[in-house]
Amino acid sequence: MILLAKGDQAGALASFAAALDIAPRDPETLAWAAFTSLNLSQFEGAERYARRLTEIAPKNHQGFYLLASALRALDRIPEGLAAIDKALALNPKDTESIVAKARLLKAWRMPGLAIDLYRQALAIRPSAPAAIDLAKILIKESHPEAALDVLKSVEAAIPPDLRPHAVAAEALTLLHRYDEAEPKWSAALKQGQAVSVSQTRARAEIAAGRFEVAEEILGDLIAKGQDAPTSFQILSTSRKMKADDLPLIDRMNALRDDTGLSPSQRIELNYALGKSFDDLKEYERAMGRFDEANRICRESYPHRREFDRERARAFTDFLIDYFTESKIKALAANGLSSSLPLFVVGMMRSGTTLTESVLSAHSQVADGGEQAFWTERGIEFMYNDREVFRYDHRQAMQTGQEYLKFVDPKRDGIRYVVDKNPANIDLAAIIHAVLPNAKIVHLNRHPVDNLLSLWMTPMSPNVGYLSDRENLVFAYREYTRLWKHWQNVLPSDRFATYRYEDLTSAPEETIASMLSFLDLEPEPACFAPEKNTRSVLTPSVHQVRQPIHRGSQARWKNYESWLGPFAEVLE
Repeated sequence: MILLAKGDQAGALASFAAALDIAPRDPETLAWAAFTSLNLSQFEGAERYARRLTEIAPKNHQGFYLLASALRALDRIPEGLAAIDKALALNPKDTESIVAKARLLKAWRMPGLAIDLYRQALAIRPSAPAAIDLAKILIKESHPEAALDVLKSVEAAIPPDLRPHAVAAEALTLLHRYDEAEPKWSAALKQGQAVSVSQTRARAEIAAGRFEVAEEILGDLIAKGQDAPTSFQILSTSRKMKADDLPLIDRMNALRDDTGLSPSQRIELNYALGKSFDDLKEYERAMGRFDEANRICRESYPHRREFDRERARAFTDFLIDYFTESKIKALAANGLSSSLPLFVVGMMRSGTTLTESVLSAHSQVADGGEQAFWTERGIEFMYNDREVFRYDHRQAMQTGQEYLKFVDPKRDGIRYVVDKNPANIDLAAIIHAVLPNAKIVHLNRHPVDNLLSLWMTPMSPNVGYLSDRENLVFAYREYTRLWKHWQNVLPSDRFATYRYEDLTSAPEETIASMLSFLDLEPEPACFAPEKNTRSVLTPSVHQVRQPIHRGSQARWKNYESWLGPFAEVLE
């Protein structure tokens, strides 16, 4: 303990190990050994000590907390969640365990549930690290104003030199409060990690539509050779590459031979090169880079190697068999009355971001961002019991009541709040049964163009069907089977399908039809979505800043020679 107090953690761990040789079942020593191992990033040792502690003292919540922390570091998230649930069962008010579960859920890419837990922990005991974690998630979930409020709540507890200036600056930039953001960006650079701070700023500036500012930052990083693959990938999202960029592209292409690149850097580099070659109309070279990016993704992301087609098909079968027209009507008869939520759904990369920009430009429509609320809470009302799917409508109704508090715009004159999560297409019948007055706008796109866009765009590692052409074709067919069922069983005044090709070929007629479906009077801003000043945090950030165009239609023809299984869904 003296060595630990003096900062000699390695020496302290050696002494704890020696003590355990003498008294191997001493709980306090095991706890300190696990804690010190975590600090030294010796996660296997931390797991070993913590697991012994849980066996010796099964009613001590600390052992399960330490075990969960080790398992999170080892990226064994489901095991970590099981361990932290045991800690919370023993001590439900332990803020460290609540925060640990929030971090596990964040690592499992379930930000909505993590937000709830962070708020719960902060209500029990304010904590600067927890508040900073929460603020970062809120920014990614399109709630920068809420992120600033959270940071402000713990500002007094953080020494000035340790304040999260980069987090605050990012939120302010997304809110277009650039004068306030600038000194915080400068302060963040002085705190260190200049490359990371600069890349964070570049992403925020791109999201806010200030592409030139981002390009200057990224150009400087690339010129200095500072994390060039990541900087180049961010830059490629901010604009179309031109012939003048060939020296830069050649330099990035040469980087592919660098054996020191991490898998994530190699993924970023290949996606960026693919996008650049596509911009230059060098389609064979582009497809080569996209193929390589997806190959590395498949090697690196377990979810993409383990995608289970049979389970996915069984889920679609359950939804279609259970949610018949009569069943939906019966459930919706006692649904919640609110018509505030407006859902924009579809396959990813089908035009949902453009649609959100169109609709949120209306004075009576608020932008709610891409929320994971329903898809995450699906585990509470839609679960798998011994390979049999079950639906709990009572729990879904409770979820709906929580959701209405979540989407409240807290200002007058708003008829709709857009929730643009494409994956909500799976839950369309449940959403209607709970919120029968809510409108659902579904976007559908030419299948091969949609599949190519998914192949060419970096996406969440948790989406299992990506990075494999046959899995993508399978997933698209399952999606098609499901949305056509929804079209048949949901009321036409609540669920409406629009084609991306119509939106981009005949925008005035299609947008007018959308507004009519929503019972909204047309407003000029809706027909010029590129002028919508909202920040955009999706891969479509550059496209939605351009006037509506047909440039992404029939894109598949450029890649006809390299479609492979994608050609199976040609219409």
